[in-house]
Amino acid sequence: MKRKTQMRRIWAVGGIALLGLAVILPVAAQQKEQVIVQGDITSDRTWTPEKEYVLSGAVFVRAGATLRILPGTVIKGLERSFLVIDRGAKLIAEGTPSAPIIFTSAQPPGQRSPRDWGGVWINGRAPINAPGGEERGEAGLTGIYGGNDPNDDSGVIRYVRIEFAGFPIAPDRELNNFTLAGVGAATVVDHVHVNRGADDGIELFGGTVNVKYILVTGPGDDGFDWQTGWTGKAQFVVVQQDGEVDPSADRGIEADNNENDNNLLPRSNPVLYNFTLIGDPRLETGGGSGIVLRRGTAGTLRNFIVIGFKRPGLDIQGSISQTLAQNGGLVISHSIFFGNNPDFAPGATSTLAANFTRIAVIDPKLRDPFNLDDPDFRPADGSPALDRTRVAAPPEDGFFEPVNFLGGVNPQNDWTKAKWIEIARD
Repeated sequence: MKRKTQMRRIWAVGGIALLGLAVILPVAAQQKEQVIVQGDITSDRTWTPEKEYVLSGAVFVRAGATLRILPGTVIKGLERSFLVIDRGAKLIAEGTPSAPIIFTSAQPPGQRSPRDWGGVWINGRAPINAPGGEERGEAGLTGIYGGNDPNDDSGVIRYVRIEFAGFPIAPDRELNNFTLAGVGAATVVDHVHVNRGADDGIELFGGTVNVKYILVTGPGDDGFDWQTGWTGKAQFVVVQQDGEVDPSADRGIEADNNENDNNLLPRSNPVLYNFTLIGDPRLETGGGSGIVLRRGTAGTLRNFIVIGFKRPGLDIQGSISQTLAQNGGLVISHSIFFGNNPDFAPGATSTLAANFTRIAVIDPKLRDPFNLDDPDFRPADGSPALDRTRVAAPPEDGFFEPVNFLGGVNPQNDWTKAKWIEIARD
């Protein structure tokens, strides 16, 4: 039986609101009206900052419907809740630098933690390399994605913060904080901060979507992850790992083509410029590699800074990805690796490193990259990351911006210090 969206209004009584649920809903000090959202959204909706929206369970925006979220709106997730945008639906979440849209935990500040809710999942009709061209999401519970429209449009996600999300949805199947599955190139994704969630910060399952100005702080697993044929672009991405979130072998980037058949087409082959990947060098916590490229992924990675990972800064795994690196299908250049253990993995990767150009093992002299509360990812004065002879010019294609520095942050204009970003620990 088809579910209908249920949107019930409640007002706070003595600072606590109850609605026939076995939970207590925290209410902001300004006593905003709360709206509980459950089930399916089948027609256009607009969420406004005068109200506070609370997700209960799986909430789906169904094909043909548009969910528009206005700047400054706060959406909170109860335990086991998550938001899915179906193929053919749209999410228009366009915040502003002074009024971002915030997806967060329904727990009060000071009691929030990873896995409090499930995050945001967007399905599109762009190509993926699963057999048949389509795939069901995690455990079949997040809808179908994939298709044959590389310019598919799932909406706008801009000046958005997603925090304290991600949880296991089935054995070995977890919801990420922010998932783009078969999302097309007409979708706009920029200025997104993913903070302190379980599993991956952002994961791309195929598709052609491009992303820009992405900050991931304290992910429980990998910061930036792709597979099943992603062929989009990315620029200005910063990942800062925090081993206390999950003391495992988390990575700055984990990249696959297809784990079941490493040669399926379209092959994962993104073009990436200006990333800063920061490991957690503290001895008492976990940590993995800076970049792991494996299972047949291709790609172009330039203008990277990768520092402080307990495992290799760059690790190319498997014969197919290693062959791509040897024949030019997988390119890493104009980058700095420093303080990783080692900076290149032993064996095949160390021999491949000679084929890469403009890679230096040298201190990039970032200002305060390991500070978990108030980091400063900018290169300091005199940093080799500011040496223009080390920098690759991005393509002039309308997406990439010209740069004269390595890494994800312009030292003259630090977008990670803007008002819309907030690094909260709980």
